[in-house]
Amino acid sequence: MTTKVVNPLVLLSFFVFTLISFTSCENEIDSIGVGIIDNGKFDTDSFKASIISENENVERVKASGIEQYLLGVYKDDEFGKLTGSVVSQLSLPFAGEAYAAGLGDEIVIDSVLLNIPYQVTLDSNDNDASLRYSLDSVFGDKNIEFELGIYELMTFLNILDPNDPTKNNVYYSDKDFEKGTDAFFKGAFKVNPNDTVSYIKRYNADGISVYDTDTIKEDDLKPSIKLPLDKNLIRTIFVDEASGSQFLTFEDFLRYFRGFYIEANSLENEYAHLMSLDMSDAYMMMYFSNTQDEEEGKDLNENGTTGELGVRVKNSYQYNFGNLKSNILERDYSQEKASGENRIYVQGAAGGIAILDILSQEDLDELRSNNWLINSANMHLYVDTNASSSIVPEQLFLFNYDDKEHLTDIFTEGIPAVGGFLERDEEGKPMRYTFRITDYISKLLYSEDPENLIKLGLKVYNPTDVPANSADVIIKEYNWIPQGVVLFDHDESAGDKKLSLEIFYTELKE
Repeated sequence: MTTKVVNPLVLLSFFVFTLISFTSCENEIDSIGVGIIDNGKFDTDSFKASIISENENVERVKASGIEQYLLGVYKDDEFGKLTGSVVSQLSLPFAGEAYAAGLGDEIVIDSVLLNIPYQVTLDSNDNDASLRYSLDSVFGDKNIEFELGIYELMTFLNILDPNDPTKNNVYYSDKDFEKGTDAFFKGAFKVNPNDTVSYIKRYNADGISVYDTDTIKEDDLKPSIKLPLDKNLIRTIFVDEASGSQFLTFEDFLRYFRGFYIEANSLENEYAHLMSLDMSDAYMMMYFSNTQDEEEGKDLNENGTTGELGVRVKNSYQYNFGNLKSNILERDYSQEKASGENRIYVQGAAGGIAILDILSQEDLDELRSNNWLINSANMHLYVDTNASSSIVPEQLFLFNYDDKEHLTDIFTEGIPAVGGFLERDEEGKPMRYTFRITDYISKLLYSEDPENLIKLGLKVYNPTDVPANSADVIIKEYNWIPQGVVLFDHDESAGDKKLSLEIFYTELKE
């Protein structure tokens, strides 16, 4: 990071003086990564500025067209309860007359499974003989069940904005969606990393006697959520009406069957778990058997002229989840926070942010009255390790709260240099987050063209926070990271862990 200059005359004097006396330099001063030559004519010091913080609940975030969707129930004593449900369109395997024709005669639905892959990490690959995966992005207690229900979505999902058809429609996490009364599935659920195999019984035309059982494994053995859906409800919707106009085109089908409402609810114990899922590979698989006459020349009879008649044949239709999905996030802020009022509570996914007043007018006046070279401006936020929450995020993000824009440093230095990454102590426990906002502070103090004093926002980092280019200045509303952290605020009781902004500077001696 380069040295930041407040007064251009001081900058010129500094470089001229440095060039003239370069050969006589003796000692190097190291101040937060900035090397400054010291020949006895300069002083380096630091200034601690006061910061005032306050908490703000986030009522909603953009929840459609995102990379990750939250499903489940999570609660702790710091952030309350967060419930995540999902709505999604469903696509036909193909439309038109071919759909009904493929179902054939004497069709019996053998099984219907809703399949949603988990987020996993490959733990081992012993020459492809044994693949073992661990589940990623599961928050809370994996052993506590929550209730999961699958319903028909009764609200039509518009791809285009009804108020401006030139734009794509956006759904927010607090949107109310209507669902059907009959459940395709309803029961207790908890994650199962060993759910890699399905056993499908194949039925004769009577729908009672079994003629075979299939063992179906995922190609890569990755575990997934597999929920058996009500075969009678599926038949009524996807088979009995198959020859109607509802299946002529994909658009007709989307208006006929608007999709699934996947709803999570807490059971007796609300301290369950929440999963972050990539729904792009989710689908419903309908396994069915029908009766067909075999083709000529295939499994010939004694005469060798025709195939066998009236054979039960195994089939399946795969209905992928559609492009349009949305997350429903329900928050309960009613409970008191276990760590008390003198703390900062930051959580993603429609959780909470902090608002920071980083400089008082008195501090600002004092800083502007001095001809200082700003070497570095660092903000430290310490984690309250006594807080009960255990879902501490690995990165926080700082932004211009007033204008909902990126800070100057994001473009001049980049996110890695600005920081916000979780630092751990020698025992590996969460310790603090550090932000470097040197460019913003320097421009704020530059007397000829000062930046406006703004409030800063502190949030849980989301991948969408990375600007696409220098013109991408607006902070996006997306956030699907449910992790949260309790930090010490500006109260004096925090001692040396008090929220602070430390500005390191160099000044020329008189």
